[in-house]
Amino acid sequence: MSWHRKRANSGAVWFSFGAHEEARIKEVERLLTDIFTARTRRSRQLNRVAVIASGASLATLFRSLCGDSSATKHVPTAILTSRNQEVLRGFVTGYFNGDGYLTKRRGAGYVLGSTSVSQNLTFGVAQVLLNLGEVPRVYRSRNKPTYEIEGRTVSRSDDYMIHLLVNEASLDPEEIAWTSSSVRVLQNSNYLLLPIRSIDETDYVGPVYNIEVEQDHSYSANFIAVSNCQNADISQRRKVEGIEVEPQDVVRMTLEQGCQGLAYTYNQPTIFIEFARDIGMMARKAGLLNIFVSNGYDTPETVAEMPKFLDCVTVDFKGSGETNFVRKYINIPNADPIFQTLLDTRDTKKIHIEITDLIVPQVGDDLNAARKLSKWVYDNLGPDTPIHFLRFHPDYKMMEFPWTPVETLEKHCAVAKEEGLKYVYIGNVSGHPLEHTYCPGCGAVAIKRYGFDITGWYLDKDNKCKKCGYQLAIVGRLERTAKENRYYSVLYHR
Repeated sequence: MSWHRKRANSGAVWFSFGAHEEARIKEVERLLTDIFTARTRRSRQLNRVAVIASGASLATLFRSLCGDSSATKHVPTAILTSRNQEVLRGFVTGYFNGDGYLTKRRGAGYVLGSTSVSQNLTFGVAQVLLNLGEVPRVYRSRNKPTYEIEGRTVSRSDDYMIHLLVNEASLDPEEIAWTSSSVRVLQNSNYLLLPIRSIDETDYVGPVYNIEVEQDHSYSANFIAVSNCQNADISQRRKVEGIEVEPQDVVRMTLEQGCQGLAYTYNQPTIFIEFARDIGMMARKAGLLNIFVSNGYDTPETVAEMPKFLDCVTVDFKGSGETNFVRKYINIPNADPIFQTLLDTRDTKKIHIEITDLIVPQVGDDLNAARKLSKWVYDNLGPDTPIHFLRFHPDYKMMEFPWTPVETLEKHCAVAKEEGLKYVYIGNVSGHPLEHTYCPGCGAVAIKRYGFDITGWYLDKDNKCKKCGYQLAIVGRLERTAKENRYYSVLYHR
């Protein structure tokens, strides 16, 4: 694009060609005339010809669609977002015909490519090719900032190159055709899985306002950075899913489903404490229970809001809260704020507390740390406080560790029982006997479970053991909906 400094309506669009490209020159002149009724003229230089169409409106349109200089050129948004294969292939045909090249590879096949100083343009073309099911390669050539031409010093930008490996190809002015070459890639209906050649680390200093760190994409919840998110399949999605809701909508849907209550989880619920409070107070008036699944890293002001609506909280430890583990893998100095949150929550005398502890093999499975945590729970929260030892599975950024051996989890449970805790469980091991609730009086199974399902209920109407009459520390009853589908799609509130 060119604009006269002193004349607002002086815009013009320039299309530049090699002097030998007469067929392409005539085609562009025809398109500008037929589509935009534009008058064109040619500007000839030593080895190039420019087709120029004047008009501020035309220049403004092309600037909006495509950028206005070599460095700012980009693929139009309408092309990037299109799923019409004819549109995508038509764009690629025009782009490579006008600015592409075809070179022979060493061995068999060819490279269909282009070079531009615009990173956005090159990445955009790569995206279009990916949308066509092709797997391009993108390179950056780091050039010296200046060089000399015939005694003149001129500036030079880095070059961005896109290469598509093909077996055969044709760069005909009327069309472009190619047959793809095999590359190291795994492809299914949803994803293209590409090999990683290198990983670069960059330091970041500054505040984080979202639930993840830009570029790094660490899952950050309530000032805790989690390298291994056991729910990474939903926490790391790159698009918003679900529906927009107001507090009254959530309560209405919960009642319609015949549920006993609501669990606020995935993400850390205290991040949206005001929204959770508004829902929870309405839910409580409707006779519903409210439950938090939390990391416990909360402020006293947040805890002060909870008794207004919250009935239960399960606080998730990682590696039993052992200091070296949380410093390295959770990026907090120690677990002291979590313990303080538990004490503050206990002192409200209105909220039931449960503890979960993710046991990470090799780095977060110390039995002495588990014993220390269990003793703290016994001394400060009481022997009836349930504790769940969860099996770790490799996910997200902690793929280097194996699944937690079941024997390790069993040893942790034994330690907790030795410290006097009555309700000790294993999590993430469906079918294990320690999924069940056992009567502390006689040892009989009181509630039988498999995964998320309750498969047996052996308590009377007062929640006493049917075998020995022991009063279990359980509130509520078995509802008829226990075996029904009770899951909604992800809810999102803007």
